[in-house]
Amino acid sequence: MEVHMNMGLAPRPDNEELRAQTVMKTGLIDAPNPDLFQIYCDLAKDITGFETATFSLYDGEMKCSIAEAGNDDFVVGTKSERSEFNVCAYVLLDTEPLLMEDMVKDPTWKDHPHMKGLKQGPGYAGFPVINAENFALGTLCMLNPSGPKALNDEQVMQVKKITRSIAHMLDLQIQQKELTSQRMLDALAHFQKVDERFGLNDFKMYVSLCSELNISADDAEGIIRVGLAEMDDSGRVHLTESGRRLQFDMNLQQKAMKRIKMDGNEADAMLDEMFAEID
Repeated sequence: MEVHMNMGLAPRPDNEELRAQTVMKTGLIDAPNPDLFQIYCDLAKDITGFETATFSLYDGEMKCSIAEAGNDDFVVGTKSERSEFNVCAYVLLDTEPLLMEDMVKDPTWKDHPHMKGLKQGPGYAGFPVINAENFALGTLCMLNPSGPKALNDEQVMQVKKITRSIAHMLDLQIQQKELTSQRMLDALAHFQKVDERFGLNDFKMYVSLCSELNISADDAEGIIRVGLAEMDDSGRVHLTESGRRLQFDMNLQQKAMKRIKMDGNEADAMLDEMFAEID
């Protein structure tokens, strides 16, 4: 499908609302994980010979750069508006890549501010990342700032394979978050059978202990009262034998909780996000 582009605000795909909601479900906009995607950027750069390769996701308003190869100054999670001059934003509009051997010679993009005064422009190749639900969640874009560069049919095919792998990884991220939320819902139902007075905050404190996070005795008052936790001589709160048995019964063993075993504010943010989904 040929997409007509102008230099106004980049148009949104027809399925924009559901598409953006799906992007948010990955959890990567607020907590980018470049390690999952760096290999794909490296492969795209090596296969194409372009100087940079960047994987980005797009929520309703912003482009969020997740991983990049070829740029030592890259900052993970950098956000920019999907504005009139954001070339990659147009890649979301089609199932086929946007390929420009020389942007200065492209009838649409020759007037881009970055092209002014250039006798020859950079080469550009932007590929949509389309998931199993046919949503273009992001882009894999290559740029060759030093001069024109084109891709042959074999390179296009190889990069398309890379974008399919990225899309599969995004779908797995969404599935994992949904499974985790369901597991927490099931665990909450089991937990509340122990004591009908337990609230969501008691459950959060219990899950924190299962994840080996530090909590205060005041916060743990409810679960200490029923014998699921106790405070040792050093003042640290930890699970009792009864608490450990309940942890096993609720399928919240340490392996299952590994994804939220972290420190400080990062752990609190992860737990808050999880509990917001089930509150």
